[in-house]
Amino acid sequence: MSLKFCKSEDTVTRFATLIHDIGKPQTYKKLPTGVITFYNHEVVSTKIAENIADRLRFSNAEKVKLLTLVRWHQFSVTELQTDSAIRRFIRNVGNENITDMLALRVADRLGSGARETSWRLEDFKKRLIEVQKQPFSVNDLKIDGNDVMKVLRLPSGPKVGEILNKLFEEVVEKKIENDKDGLLERLKQLG
Repeated sequence: MSLKFCKSEDTVTRFATLIHDIGKPQTYKKLPTGVITFYNHEVVSTKIAENIADRLRFSNAEKVKLLTLVRWHQFSVTELQTDSAIRRFIRNVGNENITDMLALRVADRLGSGARETSWRLEDFKKRLIEVQKQPFSVNDLKIDGNDVMKVLRLPSGPKVGEILNKLFEEVVEKKIENDKDGLLERLKQLG
């Protein structure tokens, strides 16, 4: 049912929308209270999707994308999510798949009778944009090892990496901004 609501033109995303819940029958459980659950259906669905992708001879890139979309389609969206949780989501899904994951999510909502979006989902989208502006790894810092070696007059070695990691932590914790001048100034303080 979700497929007819999928607005993505990408065939892999549309296929993921079609089969993302394929593991539900195997995980169906009715609790004594009468509540029906499908715990870990996304994990089972991913294993089934992998077999299907192999049989259909998906390319490696198509297969990875399909499995990623199926595996992580059950992401939670709450106003309590930290920036770290959103970064984890982005790392799991991959920056290149976020738009398709959101298209799958909207199609899934519509297919199950819910509204297209909710204030939580809209807030999540805004937070995704904000968090994506932040650095994700030491490589995203506006300075590199050459800057560290030059400013602190250090030889190449593990000490340079330790200093970059320290600076990265401070940027992530919002103690300093990720701009070259500010980082160079902080670097002088560390030296």
